[in-house]
Amino acid sequence: MSITFRIATAADDQPGPRATINARQLAAFRTFLREESARCRAVLLDPDAPEDEYLSYHFEARVCPLALAAIARIFDFDANVISVVEEAQFRCRRVSVWRDEGAATIAMRVALTSDRGLELDLASGNAAVLLESLGLAPDSIGEIPIDAVRVRLANPAVRRRAEEEGITPYLDRLDQLIGLADADDTSRLEWA
Repeated sequence: MSITFRIATAADDQPGPRATINARQLAAFRTFLREESARCRAVLLDPDAPEDEYLSYHFEARVCPLALAAIARIFDFDANVISVVEEAQFRCRRVSVWRDEGAATIAMRVALTSDRGLELDLASGNAAVLLESLGLAPDSIGEIPIDAVRVRLANPAVRRRAEEEGITPYLDRLDQLIGLADADDTSRLEWA
């Protein structure tokens, strides 16, 4: 079992934009992402390996490095798709594509994953040690305001504890993740 640490904002608590796409657009989007991945030498489609082909209806895509107009063209300039991609780019998030079995459609929305995918996914035991080193209860689900995390990360005692426990690399990755946080008061670190 694992626990994932991520940055959340008030916008994550609201229903965001959602778009319905068709199979032709999905195939064109996946082709476009692969071509752009090769061109800019960055992974834009996740997952995208031959053994993951069955996941073609469930993936996340980086859209921040791409031009909104180039993506919109694939979807015939659909206003809902433009809203999803624009919101994802504004919030530095990926887009999530999945098959909505209930409606028998293919849907797209802003993902919870950051554009660069810096979320921290740790085994439960390592996550508990990280939380304890930060002076937090080792609960499997929780949240804390970003400012409070920054104060804890700046504390030399936290760094010493992390070094003693051998989790300094996790603390460093958490520090990178916190660097993504918005400057507004709603930013928080969540884990589950």
